[in-house]
Amino acid sequence: MAAHRRKQRTAGIQGLVRFSAVSLTVASAAVATACGVGGSKNDAAQHVSVAAAPEAPADQGTGAPAPMEAATASASPTAAGTSVPPTSRPSPSASSPVAKRPAATTKAAPRPAATTKAVPRPARTTAAPAPTRPAVKKSAPVSGSSGFTSGYPTGADARGAVKAAVADAKADGKKVLIDFGANWCGNCKAADRVFATSGVGALLDASYHVVKVDIGSQDSSAFDLLRDYCSGEGAYKMPVLVVLDGNGKVVTETHSTGNPELTETGLGAFLRTWA
Repeated sequence: MAAHRRKQRTAGIQGLVRFSAVSLTVASAAVATACGVGGSKNDAAQHVSVAAAPEAPADQGTGAPAPMEAATASASPTAAGTSVPPTSRPSPSASSPVAKRPAATTKAAPRPAATTKAVPRPARTTAAPAPTRPAVKKSAPVSGSSGFTSGYPTGADARGAVKAAVADAKADGKKVLIDFGANWCGNCKAADRVFATSGVGALLDASYHVVKVDIGSQDSSAFDLLRDYCSGEGAYKMPVLVVLDGNGKVVTETHSTGNPELTETGLGAFLRTWA
């Protein structure tokens, strides 16, 4: 029993010696590898394996191999290799192309195009309407019961028209008004405008049958008719107005007495006097 304890103590001392030798050898190999003096990692591992392989005494038997295994594990070339500090990455310098990032160029916003304001067109000025003349009242029909019409019929049978009007006047008790004039005569046109008014036109319709005879076209028959009713001398001032009764007898004629004023008042008074 005592001999067995001595063997274990001796084996433990030998293990410590081997562990120290292996640790020294591994440290030397690591330093040599780091400095680049020794051989390659394979040579160091081979050297460590040769140094770590002494024959154990035959009487060791079932001695505790724990120190030996620990020494072998610590002497592994892989462990030695992992002790090398990792290489640090160089910090990017200002001159490195990675460090130089292109500065963001700010594009100037395009200026808005100047807007041209349309010049308003001047408003058109409309010419003031010409002053209108007051319209003459023409409420009476152009051709009422009296038979009055504006203007003078050219080439008409004036004598036959007078004969028919006298017959009508005899039948209804009215008078016949013969108007001798011309289409180019200004006074005749003025008289027509008055005859066409409501007041004077009503007098014509109520009391007269009107016959208009053209003496401005040099019709000899028209002049002969005028001479039958106007016996006075001198030139005829148109219009010449002759009033006949139902028997065809002359009541009045303006060639001798002169024309009344060619207004509603003048002609109205004339017609009422001889109605």
